[in-house]
Amino acid sequence: MSKVKKHYWLVTLLIVLVGINITYPADANVPRFNSNTYESILFALWVILIYMGIIKDKINRILKYDWIIGIIFSTVYCLTFITNGLTNNNYLYSGINLAFTIFSWLSWAVIFTITFTYIRNYFGVKEVNKGEGTPKIIKIWAILSLIWIISIIGFLPGQISWDGLKQFCEFEGTYVHQLGFTYSPTNHHPWFTTVMFGTFFNIGKSLFGVNFGVFTVIIVQFVISSLIYSFVIRYVWMRMGKIGGISSFILFASPIFSSYIVTVDKSTLYYAFSAWFYLCFAKLFEKLKDGKWNYKDILLYTISSTLVGLFRNDAFLIVIIATLLLTLLVLKQKKRLAFILGSLVIILGIHVGWNNVLNNENVVKSSPSEALTIPMRQLSYVYMTHPNTFTKSELNKINKITALSKIKGKYDINNGDNLKSLFPSDTFLNSDEIIKEVVAGKKTLKTTSSEKKATVDYLKLWFMTGIKYPNEYLKIYLGANSRYLNPFIQYDASLFLNYYPPMPVFLQPSWYKEYHPLFNNNVRNEYRQILSMITMTPPLAIICNPAVLMWISLILLFILLWLRDWKGIGFLLPLLLMCMLFTVVSVNGYTRYTIGALAVLPIVFTCIWQRKFNLDQMIKEK
Repeated sequence: MSKVKKHYWLVTLLIVLVGINITYPADANVPRFNSNTYESILFALWVILIYMGIIKDKINRILKYDWIIGIIFSTVYCLTFITNGLTNNNYLYSGINLAFTIFSWLSWAVIFTITFTYIRNYFGVKEVNKGEGTPKIIKIWAILSLIWIISIIGFLPGQISWDGLKQFCEFEGTYVHQLGFTYSPTNHHPWFTTVMFGTFFNIGKSLFGVNFGVFTVIIVQFVISSLIYSFVIRYVWMRMGKIGGISSFILFASPIFSSYIVTVDKSTLYYAFSAWFYLCFAKLFEKLKDGKWNYKDILLYTISSTLVGLFRNDAFLIVIIATLLLTLLVLKQKKRLAFILGSLVIILGIHVGWNNVLNNENVVKSSPSEALTIPMRQLSYVYMTHPNTFTKSELNKINKITALSKIKGKYDINNGDNLKSLFPSDTFLNSDEIIKEVVAGKKTLKTTSSEKKATVDYLKLWFMTGIKYPNEYLKIYLGANSRYLNPFIQYDASLFLNYYPPMPVFLQPSWYKEYHPLFNNNVRNEYRQILSMITMTPPLAIICNPAVLMWISLILLFILLWLRDWKGIGFLLPLLLMCMLFTVVSVNGYTRYTIGALAVLPIVFTCIWQRKFNLDQMIKEK
């Protein structure tokens, strides 16, 4: 590279370094230059690495496509900062602030463009030795189990999350004397998981008491999860060698996963079953070309798909889409069609059959409010900022779902649970006030026909208002998901390790007073601090960031689009859907919603790396 070009890039990147240090404080009058020393150092190192790559000809050609991707990421970065916490519109409309925003946007566009160019050039360029030195599954499982045991022993006999306690209350039909309320079975948390946890707990309790009942559930979670993750690690190791295998082992052995293993919560096994489902999906996908599916492949896929659908209500949709995709690909190749059609019929049959069981057992369906957390925040925001835009009839429709007098007090763009609690029916029951309203008849547990009609009217109004105020809707969507969409925005990185007595009275099953930890608070706090320190080490802190997971998924998508690898995009689709799902949840940047997708990432990354390498080899041979 000539000296002129070197000087050009040096000056350009120095200017860019200034631009990427422009910040978006809540107060637009505060100086906008980065005061975080560590972050500034990180940005400087990033720019230095880019410059070194350029002068050493590691980045030869930047395509128009790369600029498009860089601009997309830069736009997301800037807009999520601007909308984060409903910061300040001045960043887009006010003189000098607007100039700073444009400078920041252009600077990040340069950084993201060159970074993507580098990733695009070097992703999948090398074939990793396959299968060489891959440990036996028993060895992986034994070491993983040993690390988990050391990690969780301080929290035995096991924690019970808020949701887990509620499920135990529903399972036994707990009567809360102080509130005059008896818990009924609901599908707010999948009833299948409630029955499963309750059954294993009762088996253990009948043997050695309450603590052993909790410990029995922990054992079940431990065994199932450790086996599944061991097979995932081995799968990655066989295809990506030591680097991939050890990296995936560190991920699954880390407190990110072990903190859930020691906690009775539906999420724990959902994460494991998600990984199992994607592992089976990947193996079927790999065998599409030669059609060498066997009964074992399809049986394991059917079981894993069914379980992941039973453990999370909205995961069933992902399973069906993935299975339909396999069906279309098999239909095109006319091989093993009966296998996948049989699997689809079984999965659908079990789903329909289980829904019939729920209806026959009078299990209350989850409140519609669970799916309305984003629409509620969008429509409520327009009501608060443009109240005169609504007619009396429209205000009445809003009032039936979210009481107008309470919207402002309950509104929080980062957490929709309080606003959601205004809905006329409630299966969440996250406070004694709400339970009192149910007992008094002010709220219903089971959604009535009139409430369903009011919900439909509300959604129609939400849709029409969105047409009139699209900018406000986009602003709320980005703001409510800023921590899922921008890895540079701080999120809650705390571990799932704070669930022990005391808990509110309304969350205490009849046996709750007999449940107690083996170790005191001091021991548990020491454990928690050590595990938190481990989780905050740079590699783990980066990969468990909810937005990093989203960005990696998008980068993989953009690479596949550039390659025009439509089958590869199909393989990536379930992960993309998983990422989309956590942008419609109630809490912004909550890792609990994203770990299921994190569990499947090593599988997806491995397969797409291989596909990229194989496509490059085919091009070279031609």
